[in-house]
Amino acid sequence: MPVNETLRILRTVRYDAKHYSLFLQAGRVGPATLPGQFAMLQAGDGLRPYLRRAFSVADVATLAGVPCIEFVVRVVGVGTEALGRFAEGTPIPVLGPLGTPFPIDDLRVSDRVALVAGGIGLAPLVLLARRLAERGVPADLFYGGRNESEVLKRPDFERLLGAPRCRYATDDGSLGRRGLVTDLLQAALDAGTTYRRVFACGPQAMFRTLAALLARTGTDASFALESEMACGFGVCLGCVVPGRDGRFLTVCKEGPCLPPSAIDWGAV
Repeated sequence: MPVNETLRILRTVRYDAKHYSLFLQAGRVGPATLPGQFAMLQAGDGLRPYLRRAFSVADVATLAGVPCIEFVVRVVGVGTEALGRFAEGTPIPVLGPLGTPFPIDDLRVSDRVALVAGGIGLAPLVLLARRLAERGVPADLFYGGRNESEVLKRPDFERLLGAPRCRYATDDGSLGRRGLVTDLLQAALDAGTTYRRVFACGPQAMFRTLAALLARTGTDASFALESEMACGFGVCLGCVVPGRDGRFLTVCKEGPCLPPSAIDWGAV
């Protein structure tokens, strides 16, 4: 069940002018969160911005021995800019965990999975990498961004999964292979690597390409979709995506983690 509580900021770590990690007290939300779920954060005094903002829970760990929740944020507007300016100790209203998590309960140590991240889509994959590592499920990371500075939290992934299992692609070639992250996965599949399941989060263009690739290979997958949300409960219907069965699926409730085969990518 979601919890509505006020959690204090423990630390804000900036990567550059547009990206930062926000660490909050874990409260009751943290221990209840599963990989792929999200929370709604109030980013101001309730007047501007008026609505809470949805953020994937990036990690649940400890900071200087204190249990914490981490959110990786990209500044795109008033709310995300305000969150990054708040001082340590500032109380933040938080509602979570929300949404359908990544399916991992059926995975075994004999399985091998892939994590595919595009840009800020790394966010829900850190906690996923942690839980897979705890269970001994081997995972390969494929992470792409426009340049090296936008490929965030590499040390965390490399520590959890092992550096040789982490592969990178950038548009300008400043880190890893020049090109798209889907090219990295394509190369691995072409080389004969098989995966029990592929977990992904990123922009719509990446999702479309990845969905077509996995459909051709018959690979099971779960995509953590991103959308602007007003409620987080599937009531306002502001975050729907078209399903292949003709229905509209709510990203906040039926998602955010959905099999790509359930979505009509031609209509997204």
